[in-house]
Amino acid sequence: MEQSQSIAIEQDVRLFPRQKRVGILGGTFNPPHNGHIDMARRVKGEFSLDEVSLMPCGNPPHKDHGLAPKEMRLQMTRMCAAGTDVKVLDLEVKRSGFSYTSETLAELREKEPETDYYFIVGADTVFELCTWHDFERLFKLTNFICVRRQNYDLLALAAEIARLKQDYGAHIFLSEYTGLFVSSSYIRRRVAESRSIEGLVPQSVEEYILANGLYRKP
Repeated sequence: MEQSQSIAIEQDVRLFPRQKRVGILGGTFNPPHNGHIDMARRVKGEFSLDEVSLMPCGNPPHKDHGLAPKEMRLQMTRMCAAGTDVKVLDLEVKRSGFSYTSETLAELREKEPETDYYFIVGADTVFELCTWHDFERLFKLTNFICVRRQNYDLLALAAEIARLKQDYGAHIFLSEYTGLFVSSSYIRRRVAESRSIEGLVPQSVEEYILANGLYRKP
């Protein structure tokens, strides 16, 4: 049952006309890590995206505690993506005030109206989309690709995806990728405990974190 529902959602993307497809993985990237790059590249291949970018937010309206300055997060994101085919968007970092995804996608669509955008989110975020700023407009501006962790409740997720499509016309596609077992919060905790983060982030990012004293306990 779960497998058939998953396949139906995933294959739905193939019904769309073939235009340029651009994936965007947004987030605080506090800090960015190898899992972000792996996710971006896997999703790019799975959905035949022409390109995929990491997009650090500037001033998120819901997250500020323990957040490194946006310029530093942008720099670390560029270091993380260096040497890969993953790009980095600095639109939200350059913007003053709060970062709203709907405004960013509107700006991107205005510049490239013929491009299909796919905003990459985690499964938990799917249940929060209706709390996002101007979310109904956002559903018209972009498609979503959902990445879930192993053992996630697929039936509940599929039901929410179907509800958002029925109620708001949202197009949310489910990825088979289930992610690496690494998170930004885990990395911050290890840094605060003076433990190594080797292998979790590129060496350049590790050196940057240590050199700037990021995520250390006060």
